[in-house]
Amino acid sequence: MTESSDAGASMASKIGNLRLASDIDINDHIDLSGKPCRVIDLYTKRGLCHLHTINILTGYFVRRIVPISTEFVIPDVSRDLYQLTGISYKDDSVTLLHHSGAYTRDDIFLPENENLRTMMVDGFNDDKRVIVGIVTSLGQDAVYAVDVYQTGSANDSDFVAKNVGF
Repeated sequence: MTESSDAGASMASKIGNLRLASDIDINDHIDLSGKPCRVIDLYTKRGLCHLHTINILTGYFVRRIVPISTEFVIPDVSRDLYQLTGISYKDDSVTLLHHSGAYTRDDIFLPENENLRTMMVDGFNDDKRVIVGIVTSLGQDAVYAVDVYQTGSANDSDFVAKNVGF
């Protein structure tokens, strides 16, 4: 496939994921100006759709008022679990081991959210097992949850996603 046909295939997949504002429901994910958001409240009044959303990457609240005929891209959203294996304090990047143990990632950064950031840093510095939930959408990744466990427990070698409270 050539570069131009790849771009066309990407655009075609986006066109297939369009939905009118009048068809959006609570808990749907929509693309607002390149930011993936989850709809937490909406109502229509006088031909306008009032959307109350949360940016799933930053946690910031976003409000939009649009005509009900506005089309939104519905982004793919995926979540996955990783174990924290390293922190680079120079650029705030972290090294993560996928829960299957198949690969590592070092392209994720410490979260802006101070609670999540503190849990990650303190747990790592105290030599505890730090499990990190990563959300991915629109080619962007962010930490959305952190859980810290004591090392040396009976299940230390058995990392199972269902044991993590995400």
